[in-house]
Amino acid sequence: MARPSEGAARGKPRKIVLVTGGGGGIGRAAAQALGTGGRHVVITDIDASAACETRRLVTASGGTADIVEANLEIAEETANVVEHAAAKGMLAGVVHCAAVFPQRTFARATITDFDQVMGLNFRAAFLLAKAAVPVMEVKGGALVLLTSGAVRLEGADTPFQRPFALYGASKAALDRWALGVAPELRDRGIALHTLTPGAFVETPGTRRIDRRAIPSLPIVPARQVGEAIAWLARNPRMSLAGRRLDATAFGHTWGPG
Repeated sequence: MARPSEGAARGKPRKIVLVTGGGGGIGRAAAQALGTGGRHVVITDIDASAACETRRLVTASGGTADIVEANLEIAEETANVVEHAAAKGMLAGVVHCAAVFPQRTFARATITDFDQVMGLNFRAAFLLAKAAVPVMEVKGGALVLLTSGAVRLEGADTPFQRPFALYGASKAALDRWALGVAPELRDRGIALHTLTPGAFVETPGTRRIDRRAIPSLPIVPARQVGEAIAWLARNPRMSLAGRRLDATAFGHTWGPG
């Protein structure tokens, strides 16, 4: 039997966290960690069947969840997802894990690739924040945006990183934007963080990446990244607002303990 969300058993509105890209990988791991930690999770993904499997895993571990199928490249669908989550209780957090990361050389990249990568990885984060902040600022909340080590200028010209130029640029834009708006949101009671896994994360999506150019990449499990996300999203961590955090340091230089 699924236990009631934290606060619901005491007659308070249950706290809701919206997780994008929750159908697999890091998004799924974050949803599971949030559910077992007492939050009701609204899972959104373009793949409804994958999201259903995440919901099954969340409920099997004692949490609660529901699903909204959405294409976050469409502004109206993004707003509808936030509205759905807010209608479930007190929207306490938004986690943006949905992303695309095609391997494209400049010769192969198209404007369609550019629009899709920037649209989902960066523009959707902006739209989610614009929809969620007016709701969350009443009682505070958290925005957790998944970024990447691909933003680093060092090594950007290596054989492995070159095909991820568009992906890295989208995440660099996300980091820069978050750093600039975090103080404004902190004044409104909302903690904004970007989180990098700090290493390669093996997921159904990343298994398709050609790693032959750099076979010795350090690897971090999706579960570890998901737990770091969940800790940030459960409650506003104002002392860390505006920080770009590394999941491999969770529990060591930041986090509980």
